[in-house]
Amino acid sequence: MPHGLLTDTSRRLRELDVSSMFRSVVLLVIAIAGLVAGIGYGLLRWAGQIPDLASIELAYHVAIGITYVSLFLLLSARYANRPESIIEVFWSPVAVGIAFLVVGYFVSRFGQSDVVPQLVASSSIGFDLDSGRPLALASVFKMNILALLEALFCFLLLLRLKNLALIKRTMQSQRQWNWMIIAMVVAAATTFMKPPRFELNLYQSIALVPAVGLMMVNAFRTAWIVSLTFRDKLLVIALSVAILGILLSIGVMEEAIAFPNKLVPGSYTFLRHYSYPLAVFTNLCIVFGIIYFTTTILTVLFHLPTTSAYQQKVHEVAAIHSLTDLVGHVFDQSALFDTIAASPVRASLADAAWLVMVARDDHSSPQVVASHRIAPSRIERLVDSAALFEESRESGEPVVLSHAPADHRLDARPGDGIGSLVAVPLSARGETLGAIIATKEVSRGFEPEDVEALVVYGDQAALALDHAHLFEERVEKERLARELDIAREVQSKLLPQQLPEVPGLVLSARSVPAHEVGGDYYDFMDLGDGRLAFIIADVSGKGTSAAFYMAAMQGIFKSLSQAAASPRDFLVSANAAISQVLEKNTFISVLYGIIDARNERMRIARAGHCPVAAASLSGEAALWRSEGLGLGLDQTGELFARTIEERDHALQPGDVFVLYTDGLIESRNAAGDEYGYERLLAVLKQNRHEEAEGIRAVVLDDLDQFVEYGSYGDDTTVVVMKWHGNR
Repeated sequence: MPHGLLTDTSRRLRELDVSSMFRSVVLLVIAIAGLVAGIGYGLLRWAGQIPDLASIELAYHVAIGITYVSLFLLLSARYANRPESIIEVFWSPVAVGIAFLVVGYFVSRFGQSDVVPQLVASSSIGFDLDSGRPLALASVFKMNILALLEALFCFLLLLRLKNLALIKRTMQSQRQWNWMIIAMVVAAATTFMKPPRFELNLYQSIALVPAVGLMMVNAFRTAWIVSLTFRDKLLVIALSVAILGILLSIGVMEEAIAFPNKLVPGSYTFLRHYSYPLAVFTNLCIVFGIIYFTTTILTVLFHLPTTSAYQQKVHEVAAIHSLTDLVGHVFDQSALFDTIAASPVRASLADAAWLVMVARDDHSSPQVVASHRIAPSRIERLVDSAALFEESRESGEPVVLSHAPADHRLDARPGDGIGSLVAVPLSARGETLGAIIATKEVSRGFEPEDVEALVVYGDQAALALDHAHLFEERVEKERLARELDIAREVQSKLLPQQLPEVPGLVLSARSVPAHEVGGDYYDFMDLGDGRLAFIIADVSGKGTSAAFYMAAMQGIFKSLSQAAASPRDFLVSANAAISQVLEKNTFISVLYGIIDARNERMRIARAGHCPVAAASLSGEAALWRSEGLGLGLDQTGELFARTIEERDHALQPGDVFVLYTDGLIESRNAAGDEYGYERLLAVLKQNRHEEAEGIRAVVLDDLDQFVEYGSYGDDTTVVVMKWHGNR
C-alpha cells in the first residue's frame, strides 16, 4: 500500500474514533442530565412546587423521551457488531436480569412506611390516584431507579435479540426488524401525555397489533440454532428458560396489588408514573422476549435429534478443508498422508482408517503409508489391503463390505473391531494413486450417504496428493535448474576468459550450448617461443554427462599440451587418458593444432572432428581434412595411433581458418535441410576480408537466418583465426 494512502487511511480511522467518542460523550451527558432532571421534577411534584400546567408536563415527557433515546443509542453502539458466540449473547440478559430482580427487590421495599396511612385508600403504591403526585419521598427515588433499571434491561434484551434475529440477515429480515421497532415506538407514542391512571382504549390497543404481529415474524428468525452442538443446544434451552423466568417475574402491565408476591412489586406502576410511553415500550420488549425465547425453546427441542447428522456434515467439510489447507501451506508428504488417514475418523465417517499408496511409475505392491485409530501391524494381520486396492482400482468404484468378517480378504472375526469396511480409490488425471480404507466396528455401519461422503473426500484427497506430487516435481525441477545454472557458470569458466595475443594472429570464438550445459570445448595454450596450441572438441551427446567429459578434456589439454611434441603425440596421449573414464558408446571428436608464429607454420591433427574451413586472401576456400578416429573409440590405442594423420601448412598473410563443431553444419531449417559445408565455405569466401570477430559474427548470423532464428539442435562452437603475418 502506498505510504500516502496508508497515512490517509490511518487519519480517517482516527477521525472516526474521535467522532464516535465525541458522540458517546454527548449522548452520555444528555442521558445524565435527563435522569437528574427527572429526579428533580419528581421531588418538586412531591413538594407541591410545580403547578399542573400542560406545558410543564410536555417539557418533562419530551426530556424523558430524549434521555432514554440517548441511553438506547449508547447501548446500541456498545453492542453493535460484537464478535460473540451464541451462548455469550444469552448470558448477558440472564446476568443483567438477575441483577435487576435483586436490586429491584430491595428498592421496591424501601420506604414503604413513608406513606401516610390515611392516604393509602386513595393512593396507588405511593401515588395519588387522581393527580399521580408522589405521596412519599421514597416513591420519587423508587420511581426513577426502577424505571432506569427496567428500561436498561429491556434495551439490552432488545439489542441481544437483534443479534440473534439478524444472523444470516437479508434485506427483508433487516426491514422487518426495523418495522417492528417503528411499530413499538408508534404504539408507545399513542400514550404520550396520558395520565398514569389512563387505561388503554380501543385505538391504543389497535396500535399494538402491528407491533405484536411483527414480533411473531421476527420470533422465527432462529437460523443460528442449526449450527449449535448438542451441548450448546441444551445450554440454550436452560438459558432461555432462565430468561423466561426473569421476564415473567418482572410481569407485564400488571399492578402490584393484583400480584402482591412478585419479586419487584409495583415496577410497572412506578414506570407508568415515570413515563407512560416508556412503560409501554419496555413492556412490549418483554412481550417480544417471551415470544422469542418460547419459540427458541420449541425450535431447539425440535432440532435436537438432527444435531449429530449436522455435526457429521460439519466434520466432513472441516476434513476436506483441512486437506486443502494442508496442500496450500504444508508439503511434508508424511504429514499429508497422516491427515488423509485421520480425516474420515475426525469427520465421524469411520471408527478407523488407513491410507494405501502405490509408488508412481513403480509396479511394486501397494503399501500402508498412514493409519488412524488402528496399528499398521494389526492392519497387515487382519486385512489384505493390496487386494482391496486392486479391486477398487479396476472398478473405479468404492468397495463396500457390509459384513467385513465374511469376506475372504479379511482375517477378522467378530470382536476384532472391523464389522464393515469401505475402500475408496484415489484417482487423479486418470491415474489411481492409492486408496483410503475406512472401517466401523458394527456391521452395515456405512449408509449410502456415508459412502458418498467418503467418495467426495477421496476426490479431494487425490487432488491433494496430486498437487503435492506436482509441487515436489516443481521443486525438483527448480533444484535442477539452480544446479544447472551453477554448472553453466562453472563450465563457462572452463573456456578461455580472455583470448591470447600472438603477433600476427587475430582470434575470435564463441560457444553456444544447446541446453544449460554442453559438451563443446575450445582452448588455447601458449607453448613459448611464439608457439600457440589450440584445441576444439565435441563430446558425443548433450547435457550434464557431456559437460563432465568436457571438463575432463580441459584437464587433459592443460596437462598434456606442454609435454606433447606434436599434435599427433598429443592426441595419442589424450586418447589413452580419456578412454579410462568414457562410458561405452561415448567418444570425443578433437581437432588439435600448433601455430608457430616465428616460422609461419601450422600443424594440425584431427581425431574424428570436423575439417578446418580455410580461405586464402586470393579467394580460394577449402576444407582441410586428415584421417583419425575419435577419442575413446579404440581403448587399446593401437588402431587410433595408426590412423592419426598430421598435416603441416605454411601460413600466408590473409589466411582465415574456421574451427567449428558439428552443431554448425548439421543445424537444420524448417524444411529439414542442413546448413552444410558448402554454405559455410561460401560465407567464409565472401567475408574473408573481414577481421576474425566480423567473420565469426557473420557465420553465426547466417546460421540464425538459415534456421529462422530457432534454437540450434546441438552445441555449436565457432573459433576463427586470421593470420596477418609477423612482419
